[in-house]
Amino acid sequence: MHRTLGAVCTAIIMSAALLGAQSTSASDSSSKASDSGKSAAAATTGVVTFTGCLSPGSKSDPFFLTSAKQKGIKGEATTVKLVPETKKVNLDTFITHEVEVTGTFDKAGATPTLTVTKVKSRNDKC
Repeated sequence: MHRTLGAVCTAIIMSAALLGAQSTSASDSSSKASDSGKSAAAATTGVVTFTGCLSPGSKSDPFFLTSAKQKGIKGEATTVKLVPETKKVNLDTFITHEVEVTGTFDKAGATPTLTVTKVKSRNDKC
């Protein structure tokens, strides 16, 4: 009787340990997968603010921010392609101004692109 009771208790303890280990590794895996998805998304997009000189481009790429520096990030100035999010974001009036632009940043592609949601002039001249 004691052997049977001991075997049953051991089986119950082992089953609980196995189930606990499975649920922990499954939740760890899903957590790691979602974390890697977030970091991949963060590498290509995010809401940021840049300052620089708003320059005219071409018909296909009408606006560029030259000498662009990302707010809060130290590093060399770069050039960023600007795309207005809506027609309400009027970049034409700020050409050749030093501006501060905020929007969604996408590092993918040959030229990093900022979809502009907000623009304000910092200086009338670059």
